[in-house]
Amino acid sequence: MTTKTEKNKPRSELIEEIARLRQRVDELQAIARDRESAEKALKESEKRYRSVFENTGTATIIIEEDMGISMVNAKFESLTGYAKKEIEGHMKWTEFVVEEDLERMKAYHLKRRENSRSAPTEYECRVFNRFGEVKDMFLRIDMIAGSRSSVASFMDITAFKQTEAALIESERKLSKLMGNLPGMAYRCRNDKYRTMKFVSAGCKWLTGYPPYELIDNSNRTFIDLVYPDDLAHVEDQLHEMQAAGRPFQMEYRIVDASGNIKWVWEEGVGIVSEDGELREVEGFISDITEHKLEEQQLRKENIKLKSFIKERYKFGDIIGKNASMQDVYERVSKAAATNANVIIYGESGTGKELVAREIHRMGDHPDKPFVPVNCSAIPENLFESEFFGYKKGAFTGAVKDKPGYFDLANGGTLFLDELGEIGLAAQVKLLRVIEGGGYTPVGGSEVRYANVRIVAATNRDLKEEVKHGRMREDFFYRIHIIPITLPPLRERKDDLPLLIEHFLGLYSEKGNVPFLNGKILGQLYNYDWPGNVRELQNVLQRFITLKTLDFMTSSVAETEMQEEPSGPVKPAEDDQSVESLNDAVARFEKNIILKRLEANHWHKSNTAEQLGVNRKTLFRKMKYYGIY
Repeated sequence: MTTKTEKNKPRSELIEEIARLRQRVDELQAIARDRESAEKALKESEKRYRSVFENTGTATIIIEEDMGISMVNAKFESLTGYAKKEIEGHMKWTEFVVEEDLERMKAYHLKRRENSRSAPTEYECRVFNRFGEVKDMFLRIDMIAGSRSSVASFMDITAFKQTEAALIESERKLSKLMGNLPGMAYRCRNDKYRTMKFVSAGCKWLTGYPPYELIDNSNRTFIDLVYPDDLAHVEDQLHEMQAAGRPFQMEYRIVDASGNIKWVWEEGVGIVSEDGELREVEGFISDITEHKLEEQQLRKENIKLKSFIKERYKFGDIIGKNASMQDVYERVSKAAATNANVIIYGESGTGKELVAREIHRMGDHPDKPFVPVNCSAIPENLFESEFFGYKKGAFTGAVKDKPGYFDLANGGTLFLDELGEIGLAAQVKLLRVIEGGGYTPVGGSEVRYANVRIVAATNRDLKEEVKHGRMREDFFYRIHIIPITLPPLRERKDDLPLLIEHFLGLYSEKGNVPFLNGKILGQLYNYDWPGNVRELQNVLQRFITLKTLDFMTSSVAETEMQEEPSGPVKPAEDDQSVESLNDAVARFEKNIILKRLEANHWHKSNTAEQLGVNRKTLFRKMKYYGIY
């Protein structure tokens, strides 16, 4: 059979074939356009998907069947600390899961690919980053349709889990606390009966009734327990709280199951509903009976003590009936009742050490040591050895261990007189001990701690010392806790008769107290007493010894006090009791020292400088002559 060639085909047949070919070309072009459109749509869809994938709020990855990670977003990078190029195609999700959760999640992975419904799509797990930090995660995972791949989203719930754990622990502690509190926690309705909806186990301890008897007014209402005389007060407080919408506190009495009257302290707050109405109240009620009885007793004692003090002219060894001295007595009483540090202000000679000793005597440990220290008499280079002691061999002359002032005062009081004379370097060392840092003896290595109360005294204004940089501010606030200011004698001259009588009786022999006439008493009253009580003491002691009332600027003989011619008492030439030269020199030296001390208001450093001797020599002579 022969085939027709193209040339032998009829024209009509060729035209039909051309038409068919054109139709086929059109079809192919249409298919190409559809494919191009589909590819474009696919690219746009992939672009949108990637945008969603990258910008989703959770860390998201694509997991392949072999557990490898083919795609990650920026959130997952941030979560793990690894870069995308380190993860995609190189790591498996199993490398991020903690060991305790790993087998469970592997099982889910395999089951999900056998049957997507056989594994949960949401669960919790824990993962760690490249730094080893473990975080709690909420995981959602779904299979990608038509593939063996899955998409997993991780939400960090670490903070939530920590909060949840803290809440559980808090509830556990609260439950334990509620069961052991020496009082009653409650929630009640805001009605006239205070109907209890909840009471803690402490209800039995407080009221004598078991909780079930008070809840919902089963047997009695809580308002029935309130002592009748206090009922109006309780109702007023509750109404005031309701009107003001604020927490309340009140104390009142209740009658317990045994008929005993108890004082209680209640603190509560209103619970407001969504409509703004006060529906319930919750709070805590504790027994303060013992405290209240002590308070009432202390109030009675305080009233009695104040009444007693107002009539006192002597407080321990302190003498004075002046109103300012009564204030001092009250301050001393309050200071003695605590262990806080005390600073005593006052001019030289006002009796600062007497006050310090009285605080110690009235304190909790009067049997413990009272160690007075004159800070101005301690050279700076000896400060540590004097206050902290030293060990044998610490320096030349240290032939044996010597305790310091803190060792000597342990358990008692360390009195730092003339505190304002301490230098800045010494203040730092003292501050460390006062703050509990301990101290080390010179030449030693062990740190010692002393339980010492500091009572300090000064005639300087310590605030001005701080202001001018001569005292450290932190040292000032450690010392300046309870301030007591002693008035100068010129401001309480109404105490002169008491003081004169006391000193004349103290220094007179066999009770033979000399008589002071009006003129001499007038001079005593008119004098300003720059040396204060100490100067008065020395003037009267000198009068009894030398028969002369000797001020800084004038002298009055005893004969003048007897209305006889003035002048010092002189021994007759033939008197066998004429004092020796040594006695006369000693008397002269003592008088010179006394006058210089009084002229310098008992500032010992200035006195020593004017006399041309060092301070140690002055202190030795003062001790020898009994000058205090």
